[in-house]
Amino acid sequence: MRFPILTGLLLVLTGLAFADPTGSTEIGFAEVQTLGSLNGQALACRQFDASTEAKALMIGYAPKTRRYGILFETATNAAFLAATKDGAPCPTETDLEARLTESAAALKAVFPEQANPVPSETQPTGAEPSLSIDENGS
Repeated sequence: MRFPILTGLLLVLTGLAFADPTGSTEIGFAEVQTLGSLNGQALACRQFDASTEAKALMIGYAPKTRRYGILFETATNAAFLAATKDGAPCPTETDLEARLTESAAALKAVFPEQANPVPSETQPTGAEPSLSIDENGS
């Protein structure tokens, strides 16, 4: 039995629509997931300076797409819940800072073109940078 072309296309598109964004092997996903985990651990341990730094790294270096944002948030939530559920001891501020430094280096290596973005000539000084549209057009 042959499937009509439209039925096959619908099945493929439906499968892509429900794909897990956290299970992808896209460039930088492992680095963003690590950064999110560090953010969740910092929040659970009430180390807010480290959390602020993790968020700044995410904003400064990762692509501004929904998939990367969801991955960061999912990793943050999972690490926060794990840290509060397990009751594991919190890392010292020095240890967490060292891990953030390693994570920052990895993120900068994967996304060097995102580092220190050059302001556009057409964009007025002080204006907010525009966000790129991800592959889903949102």
